[in-house]
Amino acid sequence: MTSQLPHDHYIDAVVTALADVGRDPANVTLDDCDTRGAHRYLRALLHFTPEVAYGVDQTVWPHGLLLIWKWHTGLEADLGEPERGPVWLSAKCSSDGTNDEPVPLPVPGVANPMQVAFSLAELINTGRAGKRRIGHWACAVSLITDCEAWGIRSAPNRDHECHGRVRRHPGR
Repeated sequence: MTSQLPHDHYIDAVVTALADVGRDPANVTLDDCDTRGAHRYLRALLHFTPEVAYGVDQTVWPHGLLLIWKWHTGLEADLGEPERGPVWLSAKCSSDGTNDEPVPLPVPGVANPMQVAFSLAELINTGRAGKRRIGHWACAVSLITDCEAWGIRSAPNRDHECHGRVRRHPGR
């Protein structure tokens, strides 16, 4: 059984909000590291395919779109890695399976899930991410606390085994 990651509930709430605006990701990947200890962070990748069922227009996004959430510990900021905290990014997928350089989504790192959904929906519809503000998310403080605790627990353990999973979403 895969252990719970600190951002699981937040990403679940974002996926629900995305479904509410008709933007279902084809799959969602959550993990807690990329390079087995080189620099530690939490990550969620929400992949939107060019199928109409997932709400991505094939003429605009022929190979799909990635919505990315990351929480960096900031422990290696002096080595060029990101500062501590969360960030939302988006990236256009390419035909060879790679993606363009991720760009910031104009929402706070622990934005209300509906704010993330509206911003992404506008990006999909117009090519520009929306900046609509929605009230504070009730679980934001809990998410930050859990991510901070994860960062403290994982920082000294460079041999930490990564956790991750892919969730498939069949769309509506």
